Amino acid sequence: MEKFLEKPDFLQDIFVEESWKNIDKIDSFIEEKAKEEDFSVSREEVDGLFRTMHSIKGSASMMGYPSISETAHSAEDLFSYLREEENPAQKDLKTILQLLRMVSGFMKRELRRMETDEEVTDFGWAVVRRIKNFLAHVDNENEPEGPSYQIAYTRKGKQIIPYTNFASLIPQMERLASIMGRELSKEFTVKVSGADTEVPRDIFDKISMAVLQMMKNSMDHGLENTSVREQLGKTPIGEISLEIQKAGQRVFVVFRDDGRGLDKHGILETAHEKGLLKKLEEEYEDNEIFAFLLRPGFTTKSRATMFSGRGVGLDVVNATISALGGSIRIESREYMGTTFFMEFPVIS
Repeated sequence: MEKFLEKPDFLQDIFVEESWKNIDKIDSFIEEKAKEEDFSVSREEVDGLFRTMHSIKGSASMMGYPSISETAHSAEDLFSYLREEENPAQKDLKTILQLLRMVSGFMKRELRRMETDEEVTDFGWAVVRRIKNFLAHVDNENEPEGPSYQIAYTRKGKQIIPYTNFASLIPQMERLASIMGRELSKEFTVKVSGADTEVPRDIFDKISMAVLQMMKNSMDHGLENTSVREQLGKTPIGEISLEIQKAGQRVFVVFRDDGRGLDKHGILETAHEKGLLKKLEEEYEDNEIFAFLLRPGFTTKSRATMFSGRGVGLDVVNATISALGGSIRIESREYMGTTFFMEFPVIS
């Protein structure tokens, strides 16, 4: 279960408010179509639904609510089916309405739990499973030629893996920069290259959450406010950049900021206090020092803020990359910034 209490209150409030508005749009569509005995869905309506659900998914992913983002992800698959199927049967359209009611109902229950600081349930998997079963059923009935709907399910013994690029991550990064910048009285710009790089969608979701977590760390820990940057002779606005490249069966992701850099002395001091040092401090190379930050519960902050300092952050990023069979390396220079180099395999 995911605890809502550890989320910054104002971020959660924004997420809840925006999610209610988006779910209202989904509900309005359901109610309108349910009034008709026979109905159709236009491409314009499908595109609108897709954008609405994608917004919910992106915000939930940014906030670290996988049960909601995965349910929204499956709802997107329904809309992909409607985009591709020229004349879906009425019984299938009515089933889709029922599934959307389930999606909406689940999300509304979770939002109410957030509003009362309760724990989220993991019941979203039941909705996801029903959607996948429905799509597998209609696909077997229609037997289209070639890959359809970009849905991950089994057809005739062969798994179809949906791919996506990183373009949809950009607005999430920009929104996070705007929200945190306002709360921290800092200014940031976000630059992304290689957003057209395609990876399996489940990998994209994991990497997106890792990138957003690194952003939170960089904006809270690393990037200075305008006055400090000007005193250091830097540009007044901090910069965060993300580069994505694919070479053969491996993907390379580089995340960097131009902030104050990592405090090697502070890291070693914390490592010493935790009993993690296995040799003299002066014998540690930079990469070994920075690797301490990837350990669970490791933080150099003595006081937790609304964004960090609880020892949850880079260890989650490291666990995500490791689970993908990849690796992460950190480089940093004082007053110049910090760079994270990540790579992981992608099997077609």
